[in-house]
Amino acid sequence: MHLFTLAVSAAVLAIPAWGWGKEGHRMTAAIAQIHLLPSTREAICSILPEDSDCNLANVATWPDDVRKTEVWKWSANLHFVNGIDDSPPKECSFGTKGWEKPSDRHVLNAIVNMTRRVESSYGDERDFSLRFLTHFLGDIHQPLHLTGRYFGGNLVPVLFGEKKTGLHTVWDDDLVMQRIESVESSAYAHPLQTSGTALGRNHQIEAALNGSNYDPLVRWIVLEGIDGRWATEIKQWTTCPQITTTNQVDQQILGLDAPPFNDPTNLPVCPYHWAKASHRLLCDFIWRADLEGVEDSKKAVYKIRLDTPEYAGQVGERKMIEEQIAKGGLRLALALNTILGSEEDKRAFGLLFGVKL
Repeated sequence: MHLFTLAVSAAVLAIPAWGWGKEGHRMTAAIAQIHLLPSTREAICSILPEDSDCNLANVATWPDDVRKTEVWKWSANLHFVNGIDDSPPKECSFGTKGWEKPSDRHVLNAIVNMTRRVESSYGDERDFSLRFLTHFLGDIHQPLHLTGRYFGGNLVPVLFGEKKTGLHTVWDDDLVMQRIESVESSAYAHPLQTSGTALGRNHQIEAALNGSNYDPLVRWIVLEGIDGRWATEIKQWTTCPQITTTNQVDQQILGLDAPPFNDPTNLPVCPYHWAKASHRLLCDFIWRADLEGVEDSKKAVYKIRLDTPEYAGQVGERKMIEEQIAKGGLRLALALNTILGSEEDKRAFGLLFGVKL
């Protein structure tokens, strides 16, 4: 198989770390799907297999589904990145001291590589690259994929509801499901009206959904989040502060440290810039000072609850899950529209269909 030039034997996963759970990844992809240009949607239809229904949400979890198979095990390390000496909340060192080995095989490089392949490759390679890109842009918005401390929080025992679980799983699944359940009885529980006057936005949303349990939350994220509380922040979210070659030379002359990872100057993605902001959440909120890990999961003591007003309640109040998923989806849409959309569509609709930047 000649899909990629990466060495199959180089990556071995030490412990499961799955990024968002299935719902988180599919919601991220659904947000992207809603904001694709018409020409981008056509391009995606030509790239993905017929059984995908031309919908990114239907392939968003594929990289997790195959990562333990013999053919795809080389991709396991590409779902996360670990900074040397990173130890939230006491030490927030996102790459400032380098990256844990293999230092070049991580999600930041993977996003750059997959973006290039979606832009320029063909056939199966382009198909699989699009699936990986969709998934990896979800991964960097789940903050526990951005630290190696206790294997990304997998070995931090906590209680959530009736479950004995780990910090990583709480953010993968439990908090996401809690947010989904919070809107199950709301006005967003049913499909939006798509006929009548001024309902183009509703049609965009419903065309991307497929009757899943997370559909109500996606509706909320778009109509009350992207179109409402975060509307003035979207341009900042989707703008990359890319470093030019001239900037890098100036930094060297001034004796300034180079960034831990150089985001590309010729692609519409800046994974380090985006992931750095996600990583900051670990020290600011997610990894409380009383959350300690264990070296042996068999010796775990479960005594700290996270389904409390002070923790889960604040996640809901601040819409932390919703915001991270919105960011991931919009950034994916912008990247795909930039490299796959027609110039005519870009002039007519901008780089995010339905959103003014």
